[in-house]
Amino acid sequence: MATAQTLSDVAAHVASILALMGAGAWFLYTTQFKRRIQFDLDCRFLSPVPKCDWLLAEVNAIFENKGFVEHRLYDLTLSAHGLAGSTPTTNKAGEVTFDRRILPRRSIVPERYGFYFVRPGVRQVITHTILLPADVTLLRITAGFNYTRDGTYPHTARRVFAVPTSAVRAATSA
Repeated sequence: MATAQTLSDVAAHVASILALMGAGAWFLYTTQFKRRIQFDLDCRFLSPVPKCDWLLAEVNAIFENKGFVEHRLYDLTLSAHGLAGSTPTTNKAGEVTFDRRILPRRSIVPERYGFYFVRPGVRQVITHTILLPADVTLLRITAGFNYTRDGTYPHTARRVFAVPTSAVRAATSA
């Protein structure tokens, strides 16, 4: 009887230890090997001369890999829409309508590269330039990528930037 009780206690302790080890392994597996990317956009505007009829927008897609695995960006896409004039319009949902399609949604990963990569703990900035007409006052940029190659787990960012007016451009380039 005492032997059976001892064996039962040992089995209970072994089961508890195995359960703790399994929970620890599950926690480490699900947190360490998941892709964790912080994704943001930035934009700066460049003008070659003060009274020019176009402007160059340098779009920066900023990635910070906060995980422990390398992430590959096979399908980084970008689109840009502008707003011209001083009176914006809204759609049925009350969102501002950006009436000028400047860059339709397309991948910005060069074919010869195949993908961009972001190693663990690294902050990676990927730059793309866009020509803007001089009458655009606001620029909305939307960018995105998928965590998987089949496109089932997307990550997107959208930001609106004020485009410098021609007077501001003239003052900064003088």
